[in-house]
Amino acid sequence: MPAESYSDKRLDSTIGELEQVFRKEFEVKNNADVEWLLFSFAPGRINLIGEHVDYMGGWVCPAAVQEGTHILVGRVKHLVKEKPKLRFYATYNKEHYDMDSIGGSKHNKAWTTFVRGAVTLRLQRLGVGIDHPSLRGVCMVVHGTLAMGAGMSASAALGVALIHSVNALVTKSYERCPLSKGRRFAVMPALPQRDLVELAKEARRIETEYCGVNVGIMDQFISALAETDKFMFLDCKKLTFESIELTPLLNNGEYCWMLIDSMIKHDLLGGTAATYNAVRSDQENAQKKIGKHRFPGKPYSFSRMVRNPSEYNFDGNVEKFMEEFKSIMTPGEFERGSYQLMEQLRTLEFRKINDPKLPLSHKERVKAAGKILNDGHAGMRDLMKITTPELDFIQELINQDKDVAGGRLMGGGFGGCIILLLRSNAQERVKAHVRKQFKARFKVENTCYSVERAGCGAFVVSLEQKNKGGSKL
Repeated sequence: MPAESYSDKRLDSTIGELEQVFRKEFEVKNNADVEWLLFSFAPGRINLIGEHVDYMGGWVCPAAVQEGTHILVGRVKHLVKEKPKLRFYATYNKEHYDMDSIGGSKHNKAWTTFVRGAVTLRLQRLGVGIDHPSLRGVCMVVHGTLAMGAGMSASAALGVALIHSVNALVTKSYERCPLSKGRRFAVMPALPQRDLVELAKEARRIETEYCGVNVGIMDQFISALAETDKFMFLDCKKLTFESIELTPLLNNGEYCWMLIDSMIKHDLLGGTAATYNAVRSDQENAQKKIGKHRFPGKPYSFSRMVRNPSEYNFDGNVEKFMEEFKSIMTPGEFERGSYQLMEQLRTLEFRKINDPKLPLSHKERVKAAGKILNDGHAGMRDLMKITTPELDFIQELINQDKDVAGGRLMGGGFGGCIILLLRSNAQERVKAHVRKQFKARFKVENTCYSVERAGCGAFVVSLEQKNKGGSKL
């Protein structure tokens, strides 16, 4: 159900807050000068396991968080007759941006580049321009509640929310939308799944074509298609997925997830861009060399072999398999190729231990999940070489605590957060201990984020009732 984890009380609060910003920044003269159109939200995500696997066609296990990008859209009537343009204001850097034409690509990750990419790609898909009547006088307040650079995919949330907003505007799907059953807001029905998949692909194109970063599809996919209280087992090759309950592992709240920020801002376009792209090319090159050397004339990929191990005489022993190719690979290709195979196998194992039919006690599930997390971090540290001293310090520290099952770097690397699985009643103690030790070591205070519940995917709320006095606001 769209917006299931985003309550009416929260909608009241967020829309009310953004309305005040909207009136001020777009110089709304009075109530008659504005027509409220819609509100959209897209979440960030955590990834439980499956790092650097999406672009290699493997499986990933993301879940949505309850923070992300929130956009309030209205039509300012005194601007309708002015030159056609879309007007934006971002609360996180207090910047305005006007867009009077589509196209253009700057290859940076400025929020304005995301706006240009989202608007251009969706308008081109719909076959209209900036001067379309549905866009006259339209202004948007863009508000982010995710820490930028923490590895929770604030960028994917921004792209998905922008495309959702533009799509609803041009198609006018927000018009004549009734109040949702049991709610005070008109939450629009979700788009058909095939349309959401296309939306996720389009949001990815913003980052690859406009921002210049060769990202995979996971972040945009979970932002667009997440389900509350579930993680997604996403096949990045086929773009098919299962939504899987977290209950067998979390045991109705006994355990939860937490993110601990390294305070090193992960930036895949700045100084780490070349390294990030090298990480990907090393894995791709390793895959090509194995195919050419061992399986000439036969389709080969790591993902294909993991899916069909008997076809390639693969018994699951990665070290033994990779040793044959060490002499024809660079050290980076050998190590990162080894990691890729191991991580794909770890992801399958994580899916398995969350199957309620598997005859494991809860204690055994938690222990197995903790090992998967810790092994994943060791691979990113020793083979991928994408961790930092701050991340490694946190990961080692949490594993000294009896109430922590395990943890690992989450995200592209070079900064961001450690994700850990721990007892819910130990959260405050673990936070306090880590923050104290981290400050003593690195002379900076770090931040922790509790994730007690997986959130919903992107949605749009029609504000047509608001113009008729049908809302509390």
